[in-house]
Amino acid sequence: MVAWFVRMDSRNQGDEDETYLSPEIEIIAEEQKRHETMGKAFAQQLINDYRAAGKNPYEYALIAENPWHPYFSPYPVAPMRQGWRWPMPDRPFRNRLKRREGTLVDIIGTSFETYAVSQRVIDIIESIEPGVHQYLPYELIQPDGSIHPDRRWLLNVCTRVETLDYGRSNVIPIRDRPHFYHDRTNDHQLVIRKSAVANRAIWFEYRYRDSVGHFLISDAFWDALNAAGCAGWRPDYGPRGRHIAEI
Repeated sequence: MVAWFVRMDSRNQGDEDETYLSPEIEIIAEEQKRHETMGKAFAQQLINDYRAAGKNPYEYALIAENPWHPYFSPYPVAPMRQGWRWPMPDRPFRNRLKRREGTLVDIIGTSFETYAVSQRVIDIIESIEPGVHQYLPYELIQPDGSIHPDRRWLLNVCTRVETLDYGRSNVIPIRDRPHFYHDRTNDHQLVIRKSAVANRAIWFEYRYRDSVGHFLISDAFWDALNAAGCAGWRPDYGPRGRHIAEI
Protein backbone atom coordinates (compact mmCIF):
# COMPACT_ATOMS: atom_id res chain seq x y z
CA MET A 1 0.00 0.00 0.00
CA VAL A 2 1.31 3.42 -0.94
CA ALA A 3 -0.30 6.81 -1.31
CA TRP A 4 -1.24 9.79 -3.45
CA PHE A 5 -1.79 13.50 -3.13
CA VAL A 6 -4.85 14.40 -5.23
CA ARG A 7 -6.54 17.48 -6.64
CA MET A 8 -9.64 18.30 -8.66
CA ASP A 9 -9.72 16.62 -12.07
CA SER A 10 -10.20 18.59 -15.29
CA ARG A 11 -11.18 18.06 -18.92
CA ASN A 12 -8.16 19.73 -20.49
CA GLN A 13 -5.23 19.36 -18.12
CA GLY A 14 -2.46 21.89 -18.52
CA ASP A 15 -4.36 24.27 -20.80
CA GLU A 16 -4.70 27.93 -19.87
CA ASP A 17 -8.48 27.52 -19.92
CA GLU A 18 -8.38 24.28 -17.93
CA THR A 19 -11.93 23.46 -16.82
CA TYR A 20 -12.67 21.22 -13.86
CA LEU A 21 -15.13 18.35 -13.80
CA SER A 22 -16.50 19.91 -10.63
CA PRO A 23 -19.20 22.50 -11.36
CA GLU A 24 -18.55 26.20 -10.86
CA ILE A 25 -20.00 27.43 -7.60
CA GLU A 26 -20.70 30.74 -5.92
CA ILE A 27 -20.24 31.58 -2.27
CA ILE A 28 -23.37 32.33 -0.30
CA ALA A 29 -22.14 34.99 2.13
CA GLU A 30 -24.33 34.00 5.07
CA GLU A 31 -23.38 30.34 4.65
CA GLN A 32 -19.68 31.19 4.55
CA LYS A 33 -20.08 33.28 7.68
CA ARG A 34 -21.94 30.46 9.44
CA HIS A 35 -19.18 28.01 8.55
CA GLU A 36 -16.47 30.42 9.73
CA THR A 37 -18.28 31.22 12.99
CA MET A 38 -18.82 27.55 13.74
CA GLY A 39 -15.23 26.67 12.82
CA LYS A 40 -13.73 29.41 14.98
CA ALA A 41 -15.87 28.41 17.96
CA PHE A 42 -14.82 24.80 17.49
CA ALA A 43 -11.15 25.76 17.22
CA GLN A 44 -11.42 27.79 20.43
CA GLN A 45 -13.06 24.85 22.18
CA LEU A 46 -10.17 22.60 21.16
CA ILE A 47 -7.72 25.16 22.58
CA ASN A 48 -9.73 25.50 25.80
CA ASP A 49 -9.88 21.72 26.26
CA TYR A 50 -6.13 21.52 25.74
CA ARG A 51 -5.53 24.18 28.35
CA ALA A 52 -7.91 22.44 30.76
CA ALA A 53 -5.69 19.36 30.47
CA GLY A 54 -2.78 21.46 31.76
CA LYS A 55 -1.04 21.93 28.41
CA ASN A 56 0.10 25.10 26.69
CA PRO A 57 -1.39 25.41 23.16
CA TYR A 58 1.46 27.77 22.22
CA GLU A 59 4.20 25.31 23.15
CA TYR A 60 4.51 24.04 19.60
CA ALA A 61 7.22 21.50 20.41
CA LEU A 62 4.43 19.38 21.92
CA ILE A 63 3.21 18.75 18.36
CA ALA A 64 6.05 16.26 17.94
CA GLU A 65 4.47 13.95 20.52
CA ASN A 66 0.78 14.80 20.22
CA PRO A 67 -1.05 14.89 16.88
CA TRP A 68 -4.02 16.55 18.59
CA HIS A 69 -2.11 19.65 19.63
CA PRO A 70 -4.47 22.47 18.49
CA TYR A 71 -2.38 24.09 15.75
CA PHE A 72 -4.39 25.25 12.73
CA SER A 73 -2.11 27.75 10.96
CA PRO A 74 -2.59 29.25 8.41
CA TYR A 75 -6.33 28.74 8.85
CA PRO A 76 -8.54 30.68 11.30
CA VAL A 77 -10.65 27.55 11.87
CA ALA A 78 -9.89 23.87 12.42
CA PRO A 79 -10.04 22.83 8.73
CA MET A 80 -11.85 19.68 7.70
CA ARG A 81 -8.89 18.43 5.69
CA GLN A 82 -6.65 18.25 8.78
CA GLY A 83 -8.18 15.61 11.00
CA TRP A 84 -10.38 17.55 13.43
CA ARG A 85 -13.75 15.94 14.15
CA TRP A 86 -16.30 18.71 13.80
CA PRO A 87 -19.61 19.14 15.61
CA MET A 88 -22.47 18.42 13.25
CA PRO A 89 -24.25 21.55 11.94
CA ASP A 90 -27.98 21.85 12.51
CA ARG A 91 -28.58 22.22 8.75
CA PRO A 92 -26.57 21.69 5.56
CA PHE A 93 -23.89 24.12 4.47
CA ARG A 94 -24.71 25.50 1.03
CA ASN A 95 -23.12 26.75 -2.17
CA ARG A 96 -24.90 28.16 -5.21
CA LEU A 97 -24.28 26.78 -8.70
CA LYS A 98 -23.28 29.41 -11.27
CA ARG A 99 -25.40 27.69 -13.90
CA ARG A 100 -27.98 24.94 -13.95
CA GLU A 101 -26.26 21.56 -13.73
CA GLY A 102 -27.33 18.05 -14.58
CA THR A 103 -25.61 14.95 -13.18
CA LEU A 104 -22.60 15.78 -11.00
CA VAL A 105 -19.29 13.95 -10.69
CA ASP A 106 -18.81 12.06 -7.43
CA ILE A 107 -16.24 14.47 -5.93
CA ILE A 108 -16.70 18.23 -6.24
CA GLY A 109 -15.06 21.35 -4.89
CA THR A 110 -16.72 23.59 -2.31
CA SER A 111 -15.99 26.91 -0.59
CA PHE A 112 -15.60 25.19 2.80
CA GLU A 113 -11.94 24.07 2.66
CA THR A 114 -12.86 20.51 1.71
CA TYR A 115 -14.52 18.42 -0.99
CA ALA A 116 -18.11 17.22 -1.21
CA VAL A 117 -18.50 13.53 -2.00
CA SER A 118 -21.23 11.17 -3.14
CA GLN A 119 -22.67 8.22 -1.27
CA ARG A 120 -20.58 5.94 -3.51
CA VAL A 121 -17.38 7.58 -2.28
CA ILE A 122 -18.57 7.39 1.33
CA ASP A 123 -19.32 3.68 0.93
CA ILE A 124 -15.80 3.05 -0.37
CA ILE A 125 -14.19 4.94 2.51
CA GLU A 126 -16.36 3.11 5.02
CA SER A 127 -15.46 -0.26 3.50
CA ILE A 128 -11.79 0.50 4.27
CA GLU A 129 -12.05 2.59 7.45
CA PRO A 130 -15.49 2.13 9.01
CA GLY A 131 -16.59 4.82 11.46
CA VAL A 132 -13.44 6.95 11.26
CA HIS A 133 -14.31 9.96 9.10
CA GLN A 134 -17.20 12.42 8.96
CA TYR A 135 -19.60 13.51 6.24
CA LEU A 136 -21.30 16.80 7.00
CA PRO A 137 -24.57 17.77 5.31
CA TYR A 138 -24.22 19.90 2.18
CA GLU A 139 -26.49 21.24 -0.53
CA LEU A 140 -25.99 22.82 -3.93
CA ILE A 141 -28.56 25.41 -4.94
CA GLN A 142 -29.52 25.73 -8.59
CA PRO A 143 -29.85 29.24 -10.08
CA ASP A 144 -33.65 28.98 -9.79
CA GLY A 145 -33.37 28.37 -6.02
CA SER A 146 -34.09 24.64 -6.11
CA ILE A 147 -31.79 22.11 -4.44
CA HIS A 148 -29.75 19.97 -6.83
CA PRO A 149 -31.03 16.38 -6.57
CA ASP A 150 -27.55 14.76 -6.52
CA ARG A 151 -26.77 14.52 -2.82
CA ARG A 152 -23.26 15.29 -1.62
CA TRP A 153 -21.63 15.49 1.83
CA LEU A 154 -18.64 17.51 3.02
CA LEU A 155 -15.74 15.15 3.59
CA ASN A 156 -14.04 15.66 6.95
CA VAL A 157 -10.79 13.71 7.19
CA CYS A 158 -10.58 12.67 10.85
CA THR A 159 -7.10 11.14 11.05
CA ARG A 160 -3.93 13.05 12.02
CA VAL A 161 -0.94 10.77 11.85
CA GLU A 162 2.77 10.51 11.01
CA THR A 163 3.43 8.03 8.23
CA LEU A 164 6.54 9.49 6.59
CA ASP A 165 9.93 7.92 7.06
CA TYR A 166 11.85 11.14 7.71
CA GLY A 167 15.22 9.49 7.22
CA ARG A 168 14.41 8.23 3.73
CA SER A 169 12.18 11.09 2.56
CA ASN A 170 13.68 14.18 0.99
CA VAL A 171 12.56 16.41 3.88
CA ILE A 172 14.24 18.47 6.60
CA PRO A 173 13.02 20.11 9.83
CA ILE A 174 11.82 23.69 9.42
CA ARG A 175 14.49 25.98 10.89
CA ASP A 176 12.33 27.92 13.35
CA ARG A 177 9.81 25.09 13.89
CA PRO A 178 11.91 21.89 14.09
CA HIS A 179 8.85 19.86 15.11
CA PHE A 180 7.62 20.32 11.50
CA TYR A 181 9.17 19.06 8.27
CA HIS A 182 9.14 20.40 4.71
CA ASP A 183 10.68 19.42 1.38
CA ARG A 184 14.46 19.74 1.16
CA THR A 185 14.19 20.55 -2.57
CA ASN A 186 11.43 20.85 -5.15
CA ASP A 187 12.02 17.22 -6.09
CA HIS A 188 9.35 16.14 -3.57
CA GLN A 189 10.45 12.57 -2.85
CA LEU A 190 8.60 10.96 0.04
CA VAL A 191 8.70 7.50 1.59
CA ILE A 192 5.86 6.18 3.75
CA ARG A 193 6.05 3.53 6.44
CA LYS A 194 3.76 0.70 5.37
CA SER A 195 2.94 -0.23 8.96
CA ALA A 196 1.63 3.29 9.64
CA VAL A 197 -0.93 3.26 6.83
CA ALA A 198 -2.23 -0.29 6.99
CA ASN A 199 -6.03 -0.32 6.61
CA ARG A 200 -6.25 3.43 6.02
CA ALA A 201 -8.17 5.15 3.25
CA ILE A 202 -7.31 8.78 3.86
CA TRP A 203 -5.28 10.81 6.36
CA PHE A 204 -3.58 14.12 7.14
CA GLU A 205 0.20 14.06 7.56
CA TYR A 206 0.21 16.55 10.41
CA ARG A 207 3.98 17.21 10.80
CA TYR A 208 4.66 17.61 7.08
CA ARG A 209 4.00 21.29 6.39
CA ASP A 210 4.05 20.92 2.62
CA SER A 211 0.84 18.93 2.98
CA VAL A 212 -1.08 21.85 4.53
CA GLY A 213 -4.33 22.09 2.60
CA HIS A 214 -3.84 18.54 1.28
CA PHE A 215 -4.34 15.03 2.55
CA LEU A 216 -3.10 11.64 1.42
CA ILE A 217 -5.16 8.75 0.09
CA SER A 218 -4.10 5.12 0.00
CA ASP A 219 -3.77 2.86 -3.01
CA ALA A 220 -6.69 0.82 -1.71
CA PHE A 221 -8.94 3.88 -1.75
CA TRP A 222 -7.63 5.21 -5.08
CA ASP A 223 -7.99 1.83 -6.80
CA ALA A 224 -11.52 1.38 -5.44
CA LEU A 225 -12.55 4.85 -6.65
CA ASN A 226 -11.28 4.07 -10.14
CA ALA A 227 -12.89 0.63 -10.19
CA ALA A 228 -16.24 2.16 -9.26
CA GLY A 229 -15.88 4.94 -11.84
CA CYS A 230 -15.97 7.68 -9.21
CA ALA A 231 -14.77 10.85 -10.92
CA GLY A 232 -13.52 14.17 -9.59
CA TRP A 233 -9.94 13.62 -8.40
CA ARG A 234 -6.65 13.04 -10.15
CA PRO A 235 -3.03 12.93 -8.92
CA ASP A 236 -1.72 16.36 -7.99
CA TYR A 237 0.46 18.50 -10.26
CA GLY A 238 4.15 17.84 -10.89
CA PRO A 239 6.32 16.07 -8.30
CA ARG A 240 3.48 16.16 -5.74
CA GLY A 241 1.48 13.92 -8.07
CA ARG A 242 3.97 11.06 -7.95
CA HIS A 243 3.02 7.71 -6.50
CA ILE A 244 4.59 7.76 -3.03
CA ALA A 245 6.84 4.82 -2.16
CA GLU A 246 6.60 2.63 0.93
CA ILE A 247 8.95 0.63 3.11
